[in-house]
Amino acid sequence: MTSVQLVLNLGGKWKSHHGQYWYEGRRAKAFDFPRDANYDLLLDKVYYVTGIDRDHYRVSMTTVAHTFRPSMPIEIVDDEDVALLLRRENVDPLVCISIEEIGNECPERNHKPPESSANPHHETREYEFHHTQKSNMQVTDIDEFQTSDVPNMGANLDDIRLVPPPCSFYSIHSGEVAPRPVTMRIEVSEVFPSKQQLQSQLGRYCLANQCQIRVFKSDTTRYQVRCIVEGCNWRMRAAKVQNSDHFQIRKFDNQHTCSTEARLSHQRQASARVIGEHIQEKLHDHRLYKPKEIINDMQREFGISCNYHKGYRARHIALEEVQGTPVESYSILPSYLYMLEQTNPGTITDFHTDSSDRFMYMFFCFKACIDGFLSSIRPVIAVDGTFLTGPHRGVLFVAVCMDGNEQIFPLAFGVGDSETNEAWEWFLSRLHKAVGEVDDLVIVSDRKNSIITGVEKVFPNSFHGACAIHLQRNMLGHYGKNKALKRYFERAARVYRESQFRQRMEQLANINSEAAQYVTDAGFDRWSRAYSPRKRYNIMSTNIAESMNNAIKGCKELPITGVIDYIRGVLQGWFHDRRTAALKLTTQLTTAADVAIGVKDDEARYMRVYPITFYTFVVKDGDLDGHVDLTTKSCSCREFDVDQLPCAHALACIRLRGFSFPDYCSLYYSSTFLVTAYSGEIHPVGQPSEWLVPSDIASKIVHPPVGRRPPGRPRKNRNPSFGEEVTQRRCTTCHRVGHNSHTCTYPKSSTMGSTCEIGEASGSHNVL
Repeated sequence: MTSVQLVLNLGGKWKSHHGQYWYEGRRAKAFDFPRDANYDLLLDKVYYVTGIDRDHYRVSMTTVAHTFRPSMPIEIVDDEDVALLLRRENVDPLVCISIEEIGNECPERNHKPPESSANPHHETREYEFHHTQKSNMQVTDIDEFQTSDVPNMGANLDDIRLVPPPCSFYSIHSGEVAPRPVTMRIEVSEVFPSKQQLQSQLGRYCLANQCQIRVFKSDTTRYQVRCIVEGCNWRMRAAKVQNSDHFQIRKFDNQHTCSTEARLSHQRQASARVIGEHIQEKLHDHRLYKPKEIINDMQREFGISCNYHKGYRARHIALEEVQGTPVESYSILPSYLYMLEQTNPGTITDFHTDSSDRFMYMFFCFKACIDGFLSSIRPVIAVDGTFLTGPHRGVLFVAVCMDGNEQIFPLAFGVGDSETNEAWEWFLSRLHKAVGEVDDLVIVSDRKNSIITGVEKVFPNSFHGACAIHLQRNMLGHYGKNKALKRYFERAARVYRESQFRQRMEQLANINSEAAQYVTDAGFDRWSRAYSPRKRYNIMSTNIAESMNNAIKGCKELPITGVIDYIRGVLQGWFHDRRTAALKLTTQLTTAADVAIGVKDDEARYMRVYPITFYTFVVKDGDLDGHVDLTTKSCSCREFDVDQLPCAHALACIRLRGFSFPDYCSLYYSSTFLVTAYSGEIHPVGQPSEWLVPSDIASKIVHPPVGRRPPGRPRKNRNPSFGEEVTQRRCTTCHRVGHNSHTCTYPKSSTMGSTCEIGEASGSHNVL
């Protein structure tokens, strides 16, 4: 009878990362188990090894299948599940267990567990377990607690933390769930994979137990520490395990004989590295974890005060541990992009390096985005670039659209060295490869020559439209910030009729003829809805691209693969949530289209309709009558033609004939198209240790781009566009600009000065 080493994982919890779930445990037990065993024998063995009282607790077992794609945990409930578990070759089967108390009451605290006898037949080994298994199973995150909290548990579980029975921990004051205090245990005979991991665990132990230590002896084979207070009996000694890199704790006196005040007078163990290792798990979901939040969490969890600089360095260390260093990230870029294509079939990725194998450009476009765009999205693409703030800088390129529910629809992304002609042409050529030739395509961007040139070369059959907002800012920057000038330009850009456009331009010229000439030279067809040769719908600016940049701004300081994975996670969530919401719609139109039709219908109720034929009408609307043709879905106001949604004139006619409103709306605004747009799925790539990458891909070399990080703190916010108004911070105490009340250095008595003095100090100016 053959046996297999079975690993029993305890003391952890299920965690999630954008739809991918895994069990992360701190400790485990390993034992030999016969391959021909059945479910009952495995369950008996689990109860025996753990020492759990089966009269009071129910054990649930799960395992993870080793398949190409990340798999959901499989619950072990019968003999067939056990057979599949023990059938695996070249891998130690992993079993994750959780316990549930039989009954509804929480177990009593501080109940001492009885001792259990050793098993003479099977060898059981206990060790520190740091392996992680990922899955796609959505399981509630369960808090950890000490094994001493569980009654009737064997002595061989003294150093294992178990998943607790379901009970709540509430705050008396707020009535909300309060965080449990973080605890960390270290035991004699505990083994660590390396000396560094021992030091890391010891640092977290000091954080949790609020004590300070000093190193007594440290070399390649031993590590001894003592309490920082001279004469205190607390000490720990660890030594290297023979013929390995492991370190084992040989002696540990955990009793402090010093005063609490003496050992808490310093916080030397609360280093940036220790704090960074503690907060790593909070960054796995790409959370925007700010230094100020780290400072607050350290104060709340451990009662430790740290400054902003330490919080910033701790966050940097944690990000490097989670995402890897920039150099490592560039080195695995080919493998990452390959796995992105494998886990998301049909996805298009590409990268380009120079002759020295240094990174230049990168592109990725998910199959779900391609299919959604080609089948269900209006053919208007907004492109834009935003600067990355990581060590190697660069530019993030985005191409986005707008779905029928007026939501941003992501299409493609890329990274380049800068917004040069070559970079934009390379990005747009990959975008063309992804979507091909699209009928009536409009590409909207600012008026950078590099984008205009790239669009003309790569998409010669498309129409390039300028962002009206960027043009407006440029005009105001050159000719003064005049509110009337701004207002008439906005109206000119938005109107549908050419006659209305000419009126607005005359009004604009009366205010400033040079400004009118400036926007005229830009070409009316580029920025106005009235003269656009193709349908731009309501997409007159690149705001959707800038909004996309804002939605993914958390990736701007990450390494290259971190940037991609952050965006992938955001898109995965968007597609899932929007697909779910779209499937729940009970109307023929999307919510946004339904609201727009409702607003126009309120106007249509007061219009008088004069039929010409059964499908053609004249609608009286003051001086702007509408000539409607329902067969061609057109109106002389051009709103019906351009937006492909009935205008108020058309709605009045549809109401008169008793027709259905949705029948005269473009399918782009239908709930069916919205479901189709988000019907695709976006999957994660899994852990690098689980990747199966061909050698020719894995051997590709990618070095970071050449560049030197500028001095000072990296800028987080984007640079304002030319002519863009920037809101200045104003102090509520002294009313001066440039600071707030928390950093105000002016005495309160100075705030009683004259209005003139305040105005001069604030640098205020008149706005025309």
